[in-house]
Order: sequence, then structure tokens, then C-alpha cells
Amino acid sequence: MAIAVTSPQAKVGFIANGTSADASGCEVLVAAVTGKTIKVRHVTFNNLTAGALSFTLGDGKNGAAVTAALIGPVSVGANSSLQWDFSPPMECTVSTLLSIDVEAGSICVFAQGVIE
Repeated sequence: MAIAVTSPQAKVGFIANGTSADASGCEVLVAAVTGKTIKVRHVTFNNLTAGALSFTLGDGKNGAAVTAALIGPVSVGANSSLQWDFSPPMECTVSTLLSIDVEAGSICVFAQGVIE
């Protein structure tokens, strides 16, 4: 998939900004922390391609797919964005990473939350 994930400084929690010009497959957005839970408060998904694109935000990674879908699969129109705010936060299983599985295309995905 060749996704580059940057983590801008956050005073509380995490910010994960993943970008790829040639996304395809399953990649880690936020690494697991043993004994802790990733709690997602916000997600924005940007499809930067000329055609529709499908993605799944997942709880864990099993080879080339998410272990369990948290959101999706969701289809996003060409050059479009979708965003979600979660209150209470959407939670991964304890000690499990946050992943994204995407069809081939150019994307930017932004996730914000806490690990507790």
C-alpha cells in the first residue's frame, strides 16, 4: 500500500495522518499498545482519485485485510471526503492496532483520539 503515516504533536492522545498516492491493501494507522485501548474520536477519509474508492477502517490487521471492521466497507465518490466524530469514542479491542484497508487509489486519512 505504501502509506506514510505522520503523527503531528498532540498534547493529549494521538493524531495520525496517513497519505498514499498508490494505496492498495491493509496498513497500520495507529500501532497497538499492550494493555491499552485505541479510542478514536474523529476520522476523515479523503479520496483523491478520479473514481470511486472503497475503504474499511479496522480493529487489527490479518495479512492483507482488517481483522474486524469498525467502519465499512464504505464507498467514497471521486475527489470526495467523508468524516465522522464519535462521542463516545469508537474503540479497538485492548492491545489491538487501528488499520485501514483500501482499494487502489490516492488517499489521505486522518484519525484523532486517545490510547488508554
